[in-house]
Amino acid sequence: MDEFATLRHDVRAFIAEALPARVREKVRLGLEVSKEEMVDWQRRLAERGWLAPHWPEAWQGQGWSAARRAVLQEELVLAHAPETGGISIEMIGPILIHHGTPAQQQYFLPRILNQEHWWCQGYSEPNAGSDLASLTTRAERHTRADGSTFYRVNGSKIWTSYAQYADWIFCLVRTDTEARAQEGISFLLIDMRSPGVSVRPLIGIHGWQLFNQVFLDDVEVPVEMRVGEENAGWSIAKSLLEHERLNLSRVAENRRRLAKVRAIGNEVMEAGEPMRNRPWFAQRFHALEVRLETLAATVLRFRRLERQGGALGPETGMLKLLGSQLIQDIENLAVDALGPDTLAYDRMAHFEPADLEPGRSPYAAAASARRFVTRGYTIAGGTSEIQHELLAKQVLGL
Repeated sequence: MDEFATLRHDVRAFIAEALPARVREKVRLGLEVSKEEMVDWQRRLAERGWLAPHWPEAWQGQGWSAARRAVLQEELVLAHAPETGGISIEMIGPILIHHGTPAQQQYFLPRILNQEHWWCQGYSEPNAGSDLASLTTRAERHTRADGSTFYRVNGSKIWTSYAQYADWIFCLVRTDTEARAQEGISFLLIDMRSPGVSVRPLIGIHGWQLFNQVFLDDVEVPVEMRVGEENAGWSIAKSLLEHERLNLSRVAENRRRLAKVRAIGNEVMEAGEPMRNRPWFAQRFHALEVRLETLAATVLRFRRLERQGGALGPETGMLKLLGSQLIQDIENLAVDALGPDTLAYDRMAHFEPADLEPGRSPYAAAASARRFVTRGYTIAGGTSEIQHELLAKQVLGL
């Protein structure tokens, strides 16, 4: 048995023992997984050493290769385990490993792994989304009577995913209004419990609270909570976006959702035969399969480059662009295949599997809600229009 076959065997055995059946069923049907369920699952993974195996061994990681990590992610997906990592493991963790001070690393990294700290991302603003360099949230430096220094932060961040659960937020703030736009930005770590921080939910058409607006009113942030030099946050933000776009390819999530559509094709009937045999369904499904495997191979190539110390450039925007479009097309096919059963049924997406209505496909409950959620995937993390422009200018030289 080779290295990867052994790993697959070990992962499958672990999931069979550790993943609660109720959580597995909720993920399989596309229902919401609670924060408590997610924390419980991520703690189990952390105890096994598989929550952040790509982190360096010095920070409780295992220094895994991109290939080993891909095997783990694939097995987790195929077993309907909740998606893990996200903002804390995949974004702020690597930034602190590469750019944080020793004190920041020693304080935050263990707390990320043990689930004590959940993070959200403070980038977009009401008038600064894809044009991130135009952000206006202001951080002014002050000195107290005892000689300690801090930033007083004012502004707001919007489309902040899961801020209602977050303990900390990493923010881009403007610390120099006279400098060129990209050169006057700093990267701050802000405690969500600080006086002056407030969160307003943004409820989507699907009824889920995925996004929020975060208000920062005279929030005092110690200078020690700045990552990197003052006014040098833009380069850190760009490196984070490059890491983020590897994850925003959504390969694992796309794989899980395509497996759901495969199950729909096997279970739902049309004209007296399984949907999988209908030409319109089969053609669209197989085209999605090809696109997914092509994307997965390309992401793996970028991860290998990253692991070897190579620089990730603007080409990573291609992965986000293709992955976000693919996931929308997968969810569109799911709704088209389920048909009228998905109408006026989204409220059930908030329920437990046992509450689903008999006589309908169990996938129908969340189908429309899931499709609505994916409408934002070609906007979040940089709109498709912006990605096309960046690729044209920075990669193709047009």
